[in-house]
Amino acid sequence: MYQQYSKLKKFVKYLDKTQIDTILDNARKVNKRDYLILLTLWKTGMRCNELTHLKKKDIKIDEITIRQGKGSKDRLIPIDTSLGDLLNLYAGDMTLEDILFPLSNAQVRNIVHKHQGELDVHPHTFRHSFSLHCLKSGMNLRSLQKILGHSNLDTTAIYLDIVADDIKNDYKKVHW
Repeated sequence: MYQQYSKLKKFVKYLDKTQIDTILDNARKVNKRDYLILLTLWKTGMRCNELTHLKKKDIKIDEITIRQGKGSKDRLIPIDTSLGDLLNLYAGDMTLEDILFPLSNAQVRNIVHKHQGELDVHPHTFRHSFSLHCLKSGMNLRSLQKILGHSNLDTTAIYLDIVADDIKNDYKKVHW
């Protein structure tokens, strides 16, 4: 089920974890690099432009450093060690200054489209899906704001309204 939320004419398109897992499984079967790109988008919530500028030196076992992200801000994104291991293994013999995925944003979009199946997915869809998954899993809104690199908490709070709508819809499924 592809979901969309509208608030103040701002559309937030996102996928649930099952849909993301399907896309990742499709990519894993076809191309390991594509899989790693999609997995990184999913597990970090980073922007496409941040992914395409990620250097080997920015990857640690449990965090990624985003340098000069949107608004020229640096930030840290915590990651699980399985993603850290995969990224470090992929980086292998690269120098510290080498870009992990030297692609254009358009090339990343093409990778996403290649593995989307029946869905209409964009790289930023992974960011929205990451955000909602984190909130539904109990992450603090302020922590999510820092991970996403939002200057204003209100920008991050848009996702709270979506979670509230999901709760109302789930409640309606209960038969009394």
